[in-house]
Amino acid sequence: MAQSPSGAVDVPEPLHVVSGFGAADVAGAARWTASDTEPVLCCLCHVPGSPVMAVPPFGVVRCPICELVFVSPRLSAVALQRMYDDPAYFENTVYGDPVGRSPAMILQRTWTAGRLAGLLERRPPPGRLLEIGTGYGYFLATARDAGYRVDGVELSRAAAAHARDRLGLNIFQGQLDEAPVGDPPDVICFWDTLEHVPDPLEFLRAVRSRLADDGVVALSVPSFASPPARLLGARWWTLKPEQHIWLFTPTTLRLLAARAGLVITSVATSPLRRSNVGRTDSLVAFGRALPLVDR
Repeated sequence: MAQSPSGAVDVPEPLHVVSGFGAADVAGAARWTASDTEPVLCCLCHVPGSPVMAVPPFGVVRCPICELVFVSPRLSAVALQRMYDDPAYFENTVYGDPVGRSPAMILQRTWTAGRLAGLLERRPPPGRLLEIGTGYGYFLATARDAGYRVDGVELSRAAAAHARDRLGLNIFQGQLDEAPVGDPPDVICFWDTLEHVPDPLEFLRAVRSRLADDGVVALSVPSFASPPARLLGARWWTLKPEQHIWLFTPTTLRLLAARAGLVITSVATSPLRRSNVGRTDSLVAFGRALPLVDR
């Protein structure tokens, strides 16, 4: 996957060096050096991206063919695992609220209810549900309580242990392609996960290969087409280039899904929707499997 870009590319817009990030974003980028990074190509077109902005030691680029935006250079696989294994990665999120009374945790429960309602409409239990990127397992536990037979995949050792030990969930710790296959899930969901994976096309192809032929997919990602992303540019609080290595719009998400054998059937971007409440720069999408064909 990691290859050095070669050849000149046209730059469709000015290259910005980020200097106006919030404290958390500055700290997130500043802890890494160039030795922790590697250059990559567009997962769809296999070409280098044209520079959009720089957040040293990272760069944000856009594919000149499909317009998918991604981070290159980005953290290497070893550095990424080190970041996700650090318990501090979760401390400033809803996972750092053991009582569950913070505004962030209340929002998390609202999102969970809205997203679960969307799944119940499209593929109600009983059925098997696989969540990829389970975090501490809160959504998966709620889906289990709703009647689904649930399994999870989580890269972080600390988060996987929490979901297993405290919530009694069946969690595989590692990458999706390493996880046991088992019976095809009726539902596969991955909330705020796709932007983190090394190769989203291969990830979605793996999702499709495991999904039942009449199965449903559900996901959320930060939206690079959202008003905050467009208006704030380098100062967008969700940029986080050490973590969010692929940046999607509804158009590039649909293109990527189609190449993987999936079709996106609905996209919600409004912060008034229960599945996305309060989020002005996120999208929640539901989709289904397309017939498998030889690739």
